[in-house]
Amino acid sequence: MNLYDIVPENLFSILVSPNKSLYVKALFVLLDAFKIHLQISKDELVSMLISSLEADIISADFSGENLLENEHSLSGKAHFIVRKLKTDEWIYVETEADFVDYVTLPNYSIKIIQLLYDLTHLDEQENFAYVYSTYSSLKMADVNREPFELYAALYDSANRTQQLVESLKSAYHGITTYNQQLIDAININNVLSLHYDMFRQEIAERILKPLKIRDSVPKYKHPIEMILKSWLVNDEILDSLADYSYSAKKFDSREKCYEDIKSKIYYIIDTYEGLERDYISVIDAKNRQYTRATTQKIDYLINSDQTIKGNLITLLKYISDDDTSESAVKLLSDSFELYDLCYVSEESLFERKRGVRRDDHSTVEIDDNDPELEVKARAAAIRIMNNKYSKKNIMKFIHRMLDGKTEIGMSDISVTDDETYIMTMLSVAYAGDRDSDYTIEVRDGSIYYEKYGMPDIVFRKKVKK
Repeated sequence: MNLYDIVPENLFSILVSPNKSLYVKALFVLLDAFKIHLQISKDELVSMLISSLEADIISADFSGENLLENEHSLSGKAHFIVRKLKTDEWIYVETEADFVDYVTLPNYSIKIIQLLYDLTHLDEQENFAYVYSTYSSLKMADVNREPFELYAALYDSANRTQQLVESLKSAYHGITTYNQQLIDAININNVLSLHYDMFRQEIAERILKPLKIRDSVPKYKHPIEMILKSWLVNDEILDSLADYSYSAKKFDSREKCYEDIKSKIYYIIDTYEGLERDYISVIDAKNRQYTRATTQKIDYLINSDQTIKGNLITLLKYISDDDTSESAVKLLSDSFELYDLCYVSEESLFERKRGVRRDDHSTVEIDDNDPELEVKARAAAIRIMNNKYSKKNIMKFIHRMLDGKTEIGMSDISVTDDETYIMTMLSVAYAGDRDSDYTIEVRDGSIYYEKYGMPDIVFRKKVKK
C-alpha cells in the first residue's frame, strides 16, 4: 500500500517550513491535551497553545504565512496555527450538536506525533522489559494451559523477541553513530554533552543497563527455552494452539496453523540461543571501543594547546605535510599571505648512489678445502699488509710527523682515522729496531682522540755521533 494512500501528501509540509519548531511544539501540546481529555474544543486548544507557547508565538516570523486580517494578534496567530494544522490534515474540526467545534486526531496523526515526541524525549522513556515479559507470559500460560492464553503468550513472545532484536540492532548502530559524532567534536564540552546527556540516556540507560541488571538475558534465557521445548514435545498443547489458530481464521488450513506455531517457537528458541553471541557480546565490544575513544578524545582536548599559538602550530604542521600542503595553501591563500620557502644546505647537494644492475654470470665453484689455495691466500694477504705497513713506510710516517723537529709528543699527532692510529702504534713497535732513526719515551697518562685512546708517547729523532 502506498504511504500517501493513508496520509495526506502535504502532511509533512509544516516540518520543513520556517516555523517548523513552533509547529512541532504545537503538535506536542495537542498530544498532551488528548492524553488528559477525550474531547477538546477548538477554543480550548487555542487557549492551550497561548498558555504553553506564548513566547514562541510572539517571536515567530509569520511574514511568509497567509495570515488573515484578524490573525495578527497573539490570539489570532494561535487560531492560525490551528487552521494550519487543519489545512494540512493533522487534525479534523467537527461541529457537534451543541454547535461547538471539536478537534479530533486521525489515527496516523497520533502515531506520527507520538514518534516525534519519543525522538525528542528519550530521557522520559522507559525501556520495556522484553525478556522478562516473554518469560512471564509463557510461564503464566504454561501453568493455566488455556488455549487463548497459550496462543496469546506465544504470539506476544515472538513479537517481544523481535522487538528485543530490533532494540539491540538500534543500540549497535546508535553507538556507531555516536562514535562518528565523537570524531567530529571539536571541544571538550561537545564530547561531554554527547556522552553524558545523549549517549547515556539513549543507549546506556535505556538498552544496555536493563540487559545487564533487570531484563537480563542469561537470567531468563534458560526458563524460556525450557517452556517452549516442553510445548514442542507436547502434542496436546500443539493441538490446542493449532485448533485456536484455525478457529480464529489465521490460516485456511490446520496444517498451516501447525507450521506457523512451530516456526514461532523455533524462532524464539534460536534467537535466545544466539542472543549473547551474535548481539550482546558484539555490542559490548562496540561500547568498550566507544568509551575508550571518548576517554582518549577528552584527554587529547584537555592536553592540547587551544590558544592562538597552538592553533597556528597545528595549522603549520598541516601545511608542512607533503600530502596536503598544496591544497592547504590554496585553501588558506585568501586569509594569509603564504609563500613556499626553500633553502640549499649541504644535505641538498647529496645524491644517493644509484645501484647498477649487474648481469648474472655463471658461478665459479671453489673448493674451500684446497690446501694449496689456502697457502696462496695467506701469502697474498701477508704481502699486501707488508707492503702497506712496511718499515720503510713507518719511517716515512715518523719523518712526516716530525717535519724537521727533533721531537714530537702524541698530543701533536692528529689521530682522526684508523690508518693514522695503526701507523702510530706500529711506529712504537719499530722504535726499538736497530735501523730505526728515532726513539720513544712513554710517559704517564693517556691521550684520547674521539674514539681512539693511546699512551702519552714522545718521539725523538736520533742524534748521529
